[in-house]
Amino acid sequence: MSCRAILTGSYEMMKMQNKVDITPYLLISAAAAILFVLTIYPLIYSLALSFHKFSIARPGVAWRFVGVKNYAKVFTDPVFWRIILNTLIFSCSTVGLQFAIGFGLALLFSREVQIRGEGFLRTALILPMMVPPILVGLIWLFMYKKDFGIVNNILWMLNVGPVTWLSKPFIAFLAIIAAETWEWTPFMFLLLLAGLRSLPSDIYESSEVDGASTWQIFRYVTLPLLKPIIAVALIIRFMDAFRIFDMIFQLTGGGPGVATETISLYIYRNGFRYFDMGFAAALSYIALIIIVIFTNVYIKVLRRAT
Repeated sequence: MSCRAILTGSYEMMKMQNKVDITPYLLISAAAAILFVLTIYPLIYSLALSFHKFSIARPGVAWRFVGVKNYAKVFTDPVFWRIILNTLIFSCSTVGLQFAIGFGLALLFSREVQIRGEGFLRTALILPMMVPPILVGLIWLFMYKKDFGIVNNILWMLNVGPVTWLSKPFIAFLAIIAAETWEWTPFMFLLLLAGLRSLPSDIYESSEVDGASTWQIFRYVTLPLLKPIIAVALIIRFMDAFRIFDMIFQLTGGGPGVATETISLYIYRNGFRYFDMGFAAALSYIALIIIVIFTNVYIKVLRRAT
């Protein structure tokens, strides 16, 4: 091979090496543009809106800068604190119930002994999670009807008088907790069942050989190994329960009074009924800060416990 051919080949190779493939950059730029349009821009827009006075009922009127007045109005509003308390009680109650029931079901289905009709039962348990929340609210609305609802029919067969489930504050709150627990317990069940079935079997065999009881194995083997999955399940469900809207909107609309109103419903009411978009945006960011603080505190406590 001549020197000229070698030099030509080296030159062509250098050209190929110096040639930049722009395909990855095009793909990344498209994803970044979609992310900006769907996430970053709305965040910046709503943050700016929270420092302004603007009514959606008068779109032609320009924004009026009010500084931190919207945030000050939030913290001086007595209804806000009642609604935050409602939201926290609701979130902790539903997540706690869902975890307890879901964990119990997961332990039952994770046993080596096969249950007759296990596949059908597992499918039936998962079905509530597949129903849209607004439809779940409608289903439970009919179930809670005083005259023809199935819940009061069951009580009538037990010789218990009919209950007005959605008219009394405390009972309405319990009714919503029951509906939310029915819908999202399958999520806890699936996540915890997957976690239980992923645990190594040799640890359990070693524990049994060492003479550990069933309770000791559960306490000192299952729970520590399952703790990361439990943490993820609780955080996801708490964040989702904290921003519940559909079901309460369908069942009670936040009533009676503000007995069942949560932060998402309060944001909707101020933004799209009272048309105070700046105040609604400030409420949204305060709700976001509360969720972030709670999640970080929970993670730190969990890390110290481990």
